[in-house]
Amino acid sequence: MQKELIRLVSPGKKVFLVGIGGVGMSALARVLASRGLDVSGIDSKKSQTLLKLEAEGIHISPSEDSVFSDLAPDWIIFSSAIPKTNLTIQKAKSLGTPLYHRAEVLSFLMNQVISLAITGSHGKTTSAAFISFLMTQAGLRPSCLVGGEILNYGSNALIGDPHLFVAEVDESDRSQLHFAPDFALITNLDAEHLDVYKDLEDIKKSFRSFMDQVKTTGRVVYCVDEPHLKEIAPQGAVSYGFDAAAHFSAKEIVLDGFYSTYQLYEQGKKVDQIRLHIPGTHNVLNSLGVIALLRTFGLNYDQFLKFMPEFRGAGRRLEVKLNRQELLILDDYAHHPTEVNATLQAVHGFGKKTTVVFQPHRFSRTLHLANEFASVFRWADRVILMDIYGAGEENPNQVHSGLIYDAVKASGHPDVQMMPRNEIINFLMTHREGEEAVAFLGAGDIGEIADEFASRFESAYSH
Repeated sequence: MQKELIRLVSPGKKVFLVGIGGVGMSALARVLASRGLDVSGIDSKKSQTLLKLEAEGIHISPSEDSVFSDLAPDWIIFSSAIPKTNLTIQKAKSLGTPLYHRAEVLSFLMNQVISLAITGSHGKTTSAAFISFLMTQAGLRPSCLVGGEILNYGSNALIGDPHLFVAEVDESDRSQLHFAPDFALITNLDAEHLDVYKDLEDIKKSFRSFMDQVKTTGRVVYCVDEPHLKEIAPQGAVSYGFDAAAHFSAKEIVLDGFYSTYQLYEQGKKVDQIRLHIPGTHNVLNSLGVIALLRTFGLNYDQFLKFMPEFRGAGRRLEVKLNRQELLILDDYAHHPTEVNATLQAVHGFGKKTTVVFQPHRFSRTLHLANEFASVFRWADRVILMDIYGAGEENPNQVHSGLIYDAVKASGHPDVQMMPRNEIINFLMTHREGEEAVAFLGAGDIGEIADEFASRFESAYSH
């Protein structure tokens, strides 16, 4: 594989990405284009991402029929989101065209240079974006691939020094096991992706294998507040968390709307007051991990602390779509109970009546975790549940949103309802709750509804 990729990842080679509109695939496409490859791709879903890629000179194929006749790619990249039955994949196999998973290509780029990998069940996108921002502001010019838009830069990829890589590494399909980084930040470990992993022990074993692959000259940085991580962290790993015994810890935390401050401690010694412009206790924890990784990497505090208040966050991570006195509209990727709880707790801190519109993600996750959603919506005054976003999964058990509805209802929540997608915006427009925060949560296409609602409200109420 290594020898073939050395040949294929070279200027002038034609590479075709199946599912190029995906957040990880589009970032990789940008990096490969910057290396001089002739990049093209296809995606089943039209999106702003595809329009941006075309504007950047990357060809988007209108159909699968002409891929091999017109484009004649030298090789093809696919992601875990692409089914084996995909026509382009099948044709490539019949023609003998080299096929590579996205993680194989990204790990090839990273494993031979200085690399920082960020993974974990939750928080990895914000953490990877934050690290990319701070290292760039510090003048290091890393090449960065993030699983969401870095709002400060308007892109999920930064084209910098090819010998210094920062990347979010996905654990959902075990693809983290392709990577052997110099430094690894592991944010947490949760019972997630149980369609891929047998159980929590299987997840722990996979994370431990990843930690073992970190180069002996590097270090693992992990959150000590996470008992599952603490259990498997290697000797010599760097810890962070709210536990005062951590190598990096926070005290005197003050949450104030979109801002938060805390006192940073390293090895028990007070360092400085940190100010963030991203809300929530979970982002205080994310920022601690970022600081711990950058310090372990070798940066001095005066190189990056001053830039921390300027970080605006990552796309679809408590992203503000509209901010008016009477209405705050937020869009967030949260889809696991742990994430939903953290996000809604942060929204609750704004002091407004809160409506959450939740789009469950995947039938398997809903089936495994429906009861765990029972208590996480306690932070919201009103809960609206959409149909499940299947993400290409089969649904042999006929799983539906009613499982979550029943769990939330049984918990005693006073206002929870299921609603068809096409009725949500009209309902929100006509059932206002005074000064209100409306949070759209989910890993599917719910962000489109958030955008449309913000646009409709602006049109109706702008003066």
